Amino acid sequence: MTEALLQQLLNGLSIGFGYALIALGLTLAFGVLHIINFGHGEVVMLGALTVVMAGKLGLPYLAAVPLAMLVGLLVGWVFDALAVSPLLRRPEGRTDILLTTFAVGVLFNQAVLSVWGPAPARVDGLQGRLEIAGVGLTSQRLFVIVASIAALAALDLLARRTRFGVEMRALAQSEHAARVVGIAVRSVGTRAFLLAAAVAGLGGALLAPITSYSPMLGQAVLIKAFVIVVLGGLGSAVGAVTCALAVGVIEAMLGLVMEEGLAAACVYSLMLLVLLVRPQGLAGAPR
Repeated sequence: MTEALLQQLLNGLSIGFGYALIALGLTLAFGVLHIINFGHGEVVMLGALTVVMAGKLGLPYLAAVPLAMLVGLLVGWVFDALAVSPLLRRPEGRTDILLTTFAVGVLFNQAVLSVWGPAPARVDGLQGRLEIAGVGLTSQRLFVIVASIAALAALDLLARRTRFGVEMRALAQSEHAARVVGIAVRSVGTRAFLLAAAVAGLGGALLAPITSYSPMLGQAVLIKAFVIVVLGGLGSAVGAVTCALAVGVIEAMLGLVMEEGLAAACVYSLMLLVLLVRPQGLAGAPR
């Protein structure tokens, strides 16, 4: 029984780290630009599709991962050009961005369905398995954990030690104050949005071999990511990462005693409970 619990704990952590990258991208867009990108899940889906197509072309999985980030970046640019930047120039544009990003996401989803079809696909990630005291961890899950930790550390370093990171944090605190001190608000906001998209593409590439690919993957991960950022507190990077790991582990543990659908319902119930007790989220600032 102990080995089964440890096994599920490791499996949950690997999924949780993938969730963390996806939720962090959503949090980054909200924290800096104060918008919610309802097409974020489709960026994840396209990142996953990139490794699927790369595999069919004979490209190694490790080479496809940075390619997925590039695809995420390009898709993010399309979202920004069509659904974000034009509306940010309007006084009430941030509210409309909910609809425009959703619309562009639907366009991407329908395009993939038209070309690829609705059939799911298996993604071959890294092969091999590591055994420790009777508990196994596949090379792919280990890679997800290591790559996610490296990505999160790089993002933290960027936010704390670079000029761009300082400008992002200043913009997140106050757009007006950022303008006053000479920060190019639109440029910084666009780069932050593109960074969030690249992180989403990476998350899709890492999780695809574990969860398998489907054109509906984007909708599923968007709901999960939204739950995570609400639990952690909208705009809180620490809260998003912490809650992503917690959700991954809780799902894995509940999977031992109930079906996947019921486990997901329990996670959504947890979100409702948190919102009733602490509306700003676990790590959010009081309103």
